[in-house]
Amino acid sequence: MSVVYQLRSHQKHSHLKFAYLDGHHHSDFAAHKHDFSELFFVTSGSGKHTVADHEYPIRKGDVFVINGDIEHGFRDVKKLEVVNLMFDAKRPFFELPSMRQLPGYQAMFKIEPIARQTTEYKAKLTLDRQQLFEIEHLLTVIKTEYESYQPAFEVMLTSSMQQLVIRLARIYQDSSSDLPLTTIALSRALVFIEQHFTDAGVNSDTIAKAAFISKRQLERLFRQFMDTSPNQYLKQVQLNYAVKLLDNDSDLTIQSISERSGFSDSNYFSKCFKQQFGCSPRGYRKLAVAAEKGG
Repeated sequence: MSVVYQLRSHQKHSHLKFAYLDGHHHSDFAAHKHDFSELFFVTSGSGKHTVADHEYPIRKGDVFVINGDIEHGFRDVKKLEVVNLMFDAKRPFFELPSMRQLPGYQAMFKIEPIARQTTEYKAKLTLDRQQLFEIEHLLTVIKTEYESYQPAFEVMLTSSMQQLVIRLARIYQDSSSDLPLTTIALSRALVFIEQHFTDAGVNSDTIAKAAFISKRQLERLFRQFMDTSPNQYLKQVQLNYAVKLLDNDSDLTIQSISERSGFSDSNYFSKCFKQQFGCSPRGYRKLAVAAEKGG
């Protein structure tokens, strides 16, 4: 059984679900899992990166995103040096709604980590000399803020991570000619959902049209990579947005939240919400208010 590493054992600051770690692998690193996602950069050396049942050669400039539940490790290493950025996969502290509207972000952070565990996914991001220089500067800022613990370091750390992730997403998108057509199509679909999920008219047909593929192809891609259907994924995005509205705006009626989240029928919205979260929107709001008063 694989060793499972936990984020809390690496965290320097318990209130921030993030860790920075310089990895010095001068010998093989056995396959392992973790309860966090990991963005890592190869800064020097070489080796082979094993992901699930697949193996990929790695060298300076390579960048990978690994989901926590995926077994991976390194072998045949030659003075391999990496920078590991560890974060909560479910709620990345740096993620912004605008990021999720970037095709490169969807492809690199959402699709590629899943694709690597199910197929021998050949595409990967390799930074050129100038790009690596730029990224290493951001990594230095992140490391300094993380370790120095200066006042408001969380703000500096978050903004630096956002700059880093957006820059990587742009570079990844610019290399789209090297990506599989399935990755490009699925990233288009995910971006379209992020941009239009508040529109009650969005469905599998409109998503497929935006991704330039057939509805059948869309269904297959979502099942293969996201383990769900396009409509179910859309509903999850809408419900997550509804939770944010419930948390942040106590003046909005349930009807208004339903409409703003992309549901044309508030009764159907309440039914879906209860199925997902175990209580009605009204009940969720009462629990949130009680928790706030209690805290």
